[in-house]
Amino acid sequence: MQRPATGWRLTLLLFFLTSVVESFGYSHLGAFLPVYIEGMDVHHPAAWVGILNALTFVVGLPLVPLWGVWAQRYGNKAVIVRSACVEAVVFAVLAISHSLPGVITAMALTGLQLGNTGIMLSSLRRLVPHGRVGFAVSVFSTASPVGMALGPLAGGWLVHATPLTLHHLYWMDGLLSVLTGTMLVALYKEPAAGAAETSPPPTRESAWTAAWASVRATFRLRVAWYLFGIYLLLMLSRQMVNPFVPVEIERIHPHSAGLTVAIGVVMGLTALAGAAMAIGAGRLGDRAGFTKVLALAFAVMVPSAWSLGFGGNMVWLGVSLTLFSAAVSTGGAMIFALFSTRIPEPHRSTALNLVYLPMYVGGIAGPLLASGLMHFGMAGPFTGAAVASLIGLVVIGAVLRRGEQTVAQPAGSAPSP
Repeated sequence: MQRPATGWRLTLLLFFLTSVVESFGYSHLGAFLPVYIEGMDVHHPAAWVGILNALTFVVGLPLVPLWGVWAQRYGNKAVIVRSACVEAVVFAVLAISHSLPGVITAMALTGLQLGNTGIMLSSLRRLVPHGRVGFAVSVFSTASPVGMALGPLAGGWLVHATPLTLHHLYWMDGLLSVLTGTMLVALYKEPAAGAAETSPPPTRESAWTAAWASVRATFRLRVAWYLFGIYLLLMLSRQMVNPFVPVEIERIHPHSAGLTVAIGVVMGLTALAGAAMAIGAGRLGDRAGFTKVLALAFAVMVPSAWSLGFGGNMVWLGVSLTLFSAAVSTGGAMIFALFSTRIPEPHRSTALNLVYLPMYVGGIAGPLLASGLMHFGMAGPFTGAAVASLIGLVVIGAVLRRGEQTVAQPAGSAPSP
């Protein structure tokens, strides 16, 4: 007898835990990568921080349209479990690396791990009852900030207060990824194909042909250009800030002793506080409008990103980073909500599968631009992030002036009166 599909509540819990573990591990990579490579006799480590972060997305970008096609052909579960398995390999390679080539290999492999978030969102969207979509999406969207908050806190303490090194920490992250994959294999049963939301049937055409056909169909919608464009600016700003926050902490921190704790506490607590501040964003969006709350988030991102480059102490840095984290979390939640409510149903699964395309583009351009802006000192990357946020605010303001109904029209159509 075939096992029934997993209910939406348990599916939400499984995907939430999967996203928390993933973010928990990768927060260690982001927070401690500058310290990790400094012990490898690397010239210009600050520049390598940007290059290594961009490398992940360079490898992953061409695969973004394919994950949805492969999920349709081989099942969402297979693609999601694949991510956990590759994640374990990434951390294992990183754990045994004692030189820059090993770190480069691990970061490149990370590009093969990405692509699961959009698939999980699409799976949830098909399972969750209509009246609970906003709740499910908002809960799932908090998983990444929670993992990003807990990771540096736990990692910094473990490396400082126990005999564990960063190498051991990455072994632990790999083990957690194995456990996550095992959990999904054992507990998650996806619905049969007939239970899925409306989607095109599998064909015999190549995966690349099917992938680009889905991309073209999605981008015929004006709402897709609006949402992907705004999300690109959000990710560009975030990816210009996040890799260089540990570098800024190292600059402010008076001595090397306890540096991992300082990085963990500052990045962990600010991410946790930011996530907590963003929890009410969904309810506020229901009342005031998702686009208006999105504009508010970008309005906070501009000064908070800029001020990160001009703080002379940890308190200033902590306050600025908390506000920036809250704004980014709020902005991301609003964009997910808009994807789930504004994209027409026949295109929704495809759009959700492509939802992290802007993250890849921003993940490449952001760190590379920030590395170049280091020519102007530590204020350079953070000022660049503030400019990207300001552009996003201007675009959102233009949409609000024209009326939110215009974003739901197909590209090339006339505006509604």
